[in-house]
Amino acid sequence: MGFNARLVACHARSISSLTNDTSAWMFSLLNVFSWHRAGTGQSHEMPTIFRRLSTISRMLLHPYFVFDGPDCPQIKRGKDVLGWSPPSLLVQRFQELLTVFGFDWHVAPGEAEAELSCLQSCGFIDAVVTPYNNALLFGATCVLRSIRGDEDVEVYSTEAIENSAALEWGDLLLITLMSSADSDVSTTGCRWCDTDVTRQLVDYGFGRTLLEAAVSLQFVEFMEFVAKWRNNRAAQTTLSGPNVCEVLRTDPQHFLGRRYHELAHVIKEEHFEFPDPAILAMYLSPLTSWSDDGHPPITCVMSRQPNLTALAAFCSQRLGWPPDTVQSALMDACAGAAMRALLQVSFAIMPNMPIPSHHSPYAAAGQHRW
Repeated sequence: MGFNARLVACHARSISSLTNDTSAWMFSLLNVFSWHRAGTGQSHEMPTIFRRLSTISRMLLHPYFVFDGPDCPQIKRGKDVLGWSPPSLLVQRFQELLTVFGFDWHVAPGEAEAELSCLQSCGFIDAVVTPYNNALLFGATCVLRSIRGDEDVEVYSTEAIENSAALEWGDLLLITLMSSADSDVSTTGCRWCDTDVTRQLVDYGFGRTLLEAAVSLQFVEFMEFVAKWRNNRAAQTTLSGPNVCEVLRTDPQHFLGRRYHELAHVIKEEHFEFPDPAILAMYLSPLTSWSDDGHPPITCVMSRQPNLTALAAFCSQRLGWPPDTVQSALMDACAGAAMRALLQVSFAIMPNMPIPSHHSPYAAAGQHRW
């Protein structure tokens, strides 16, 4: 999920219910409820989604929802996503409910986090709401995550990461590639490199030189660079400097605090394809609506007043609620309708709102589609 809160003042507590993107909502609900009931029209998941959307409708922001697309990677965050794809009827009902609530949405061609990161880079949304921090690796500059049962939120921003942790985009990529290699986590459930070690290793600049090479070199040149960057003792290049295995074995500037001969051996003998160019390309040049000079799927992020008549019909027909339950639900929806009306007024009195530039954040990285 993404949202636009530039038109109104928005305190962090007021967005605490915006916890997940659509795939995460459905995944968390399907873990709790029965898969067999999830494919039916009157399942346990939709009432929960209804309550969340009703809460969001009363907030001072314009939400926008993005669904994973048909070409979403089969492996996401080390898990086989094809194994838990939500039932098509649940997705259909979710999208139907978004429409009657007055919220816009679209299906991304690939991964939703990458699509949301593009929307933010182009200025359509202010933050990405998802439980997965890998949105930062797609170029998102502000990510919100809920903690302690939605009572609070954690805010991750690239500015804070750079200023407080001295980590840039290339550093984050290296940490991800070394400490959470998708192929290993999905098959063994464990990482082949500790995150703390990787965090210390980035101080040698390996993440930044890797990113520079990935952006500037053709595929064949990049693979030649990686061989030297990784473990070729004799070779040196202007981009790579000392290689990763050499630094692990010697720790010349004492950033690591000790020597890691065994890890250097693992990289050289077992992970000779590290870094995996496919995973690197997935982050640097993901499939989005902007790919291949595509056009943005929207022109601005707005929300409309909910259709109360359609909401009542949805609650009665899709959820099977009795009239008194429907009436209670519509009371909250009416408050949301009032909030949507106020936000529409605020937009009307700000006619000179800057129009975002339409460019892909992966323009440089996408020059070489490996």
